Amino acid sequence: MLKTLIVADDSTGANASAILLNQLGFQSLSIIDYSDIPQHETFDCVAVSTDSRATTAENAYSRVETVLKHYKGRNIKVINKRVDSTLRGNLGAELNAIHEYFPNKKIAIIPAFPKSGRICKDGKVFVNGVLLEQTDVAKDPKMPLFSSDAKSLFSKQFKGKIANVYLKDLELPTDELIDKIKKLYKEHQAIVFDAVENEHIIQISKVLVLTHEEYITVDPGPFTLYYTKALMEKDVNPGRYYYVVGSVTDTTFKQLKTAYDQPFFHYIFLDAEKLLNDGTAKKESERVLKEALNSKHEFTIIATTDPENRKVLNLHDLAIERNSDVDAISKIINVRLAMLLSDLIEKAKDVKGVFTSGGDVTLSFLTHSGAKGIKLEKEVIPLCVYGKVVEGKYDGLNIITKGGMIGDENTYLTIKTFFEGVKNYAK
Repeated sequence: MLKTLIVADDSTGANASAILLNQLGFQSLSIIDYSDIPQHETFDCVAVSTDSRATTAENAYSRVETVLKHYKGRNIKVINKRVDSTLRGNLGAELNAIHEYFPNKKIAIIPAFPKSGRICKDGKVFVNGVLLEQTDVAKDPKMPLFSSDAKSLFSKQFKGKIANVYLKDLELPTDELIDKIKKLYKEHQAIVFDAVENEHIIQISKVLVLTHEEYITVDPGPFTLYYTKALMEKDVNPGRYYYVVGSVTDTTFKQLKTAYDQPFFHYIFLDAEKLLNDGTAKKESERVLKEALNSKHEFTIIATTDPENRKVLNLHDLAIERNSDVDAISKIINVRLAMLLSDLIEKAKDVKGVFTSGGDVTLSFLTHSGAKGIKLEKEVIPLCVYGKVVEGKYDGLNIITKGGMIGDENTYLTIKTFFEGVKNYAK
């Protein structure tokens, strides 16, 4: 599903903006010919170049209009007019085309890319600390610039009224800043926002989402990234993530110990020995299930290791006691762990992802749920992979797997961060 459409005035700009959206896990496509747009149903972000930076204002308007007609009727969350980071080109003319196509959307302009030395302060654009009109860009033979004031550069062609929000305004309490923005939009069609750091762009993005208005983003890239991210976070239920850990290696113990000390994990110890008898297995599973379902945490770890009193079951001795073998004893534990995880997914309803440690636990879960395998998407760390369950009861469920001896003591935190990176773009 197409979530973000970027209309750029050249292909390198299209590429530069679209690649940023991959940070959200998007699949992005950059199209070089605005008049020949291919089928692209599987892409989350599409950037189309109109090759209009040095053309006439009339041609620039027409080319943007051609792109927009192609996407007429599509439910796209974010419409972006990508502008050059030094504000060259037909800024106002291209913005006119988009605004006329989406008259009910507000226009938010952030002409800043702090990581590339482009900032906006007091309404003026600076490149590596130098006013735009004093840089080499101002001497461009095709498009010389005589001002660093963003509002005046857009106003040369833009038909609407433009206001400014300065750095001092960003220091206002959120409610007051929202009120100020809403009041400005009552009399203006566009606002130029100051931003000298990424944090300013992130702040503005979140505040704009809180206004409950729809926006056309105008920027060289970062604003569209953070605004899209803010919208995704608003629309997505945070959900739950379960780690089920049956591994008892020293590496796993260190990882569990580190995770146990973190406030964002709810840690539940499950006594594996109790899983070996039907009666005690039922009680232990019900206890863990109840605690996990009642947890207010987004991330819950269920492990057969007590981080405060480590005890490793001697499967060999247990096998002798039960007149069985080690593989059979291990299988009982892993199957019941798989059944517990399945019960959690069924009853929680909002499970967005699972992590399984140990090949036997993973295999038992996939087999128990009727899955055929895992569609492998990405390596989280070496020998630890992320993918989606294929077929079965949980087809499409996000899953991360690794062996018990893989990673360092912070690996469970790395997995949490990875899950957080994919939760906002569920297909």
